[in-house]
Amino acid sequence: MNYNSKDIKVNSAYDHWHDTVHGQDNPSNIRLEEWHINALGLSPELNNKNILEVGCGVGDFALYLSDQKAAITAVDFSEKAIELAKQKAQIQNKQVEFIVADAQNLPFPDNSFDLVFSCECLEHVPNPQLALTEMQRVLKPSGKLILTTENYSNAMLLYWLVCWLRKEPFNSGEKVQPIDHFFVYWQVSKMFNNAGFTIQRMIGSHHVFLLLPRFHPHTFVVERFQNLLIATILRPFARHMAFEAIKK
Repeated sequence: MNYNSKDIKVNSAYDHWHDTVHGQDNPSNIRLEEWHINALGLSPELNNKNILEVGCGVGDFALYLSDQKAAITAVDFSEKAIELAKQKAQIQNKQVEFIVADAQNLPFPDNSFDLVFSCECLEHVPNPQLALTEMQRVLKPSGKLILTTENYSNAMLLYWLVCWLRKEPFNSGEKVQPIDHFFVYWQVSKMFNNAGFTIQRMIGSHHVFLLLPRFHPHTFVVERFQNLLIATILRPFARHMAFEAIKK
């Protein structure tokens, strides 16, 4: 894979980030985050499917999926992340093909996969629209994409503003990221359409609120609203968005 100087800088930053955040993880454990749970809530039957995960990080979700009767391929831009993922797979005796690859230039032919997962990756890619277009390209006709990403049409945007005014680094939850796009629901919906997807379902979780005078939104989080009407109205304002989309 050929990288330009900008790619190398981003790659190096994420190698360092993964080493710092996940370098001491217990390789025998699988850690699923709330966005993984959201993705599984939208997931179709996985048996006998050819599945790709884009932005797999250190591999926990791909390793979890490998317990299904499916062929799992997982890619990440960070060589360090893939190194750690392969170590986990070996120790856990799980079959996943981990590959160092760029979400914006996936090394697979057109129409290769039945299903693509991408969890909390899109906001950390230099060109999110290009990444979505690539995911659409490698999906088979009528293939599905299950994608989660963060949403800032809520108190997180105010928290970012406070950090900016104080000249403090913004921590979205997993330490300071080398790249962090600030998406809102309507923006992501438009990107799906531009990439050639039709959104079938969307769920939201973790509604964050500010408790003044403290400006940190983690002081008050409602994971899910039980009232269906309230949940539907507030869905575009949830911190974590999960989409099920089909290739047009």
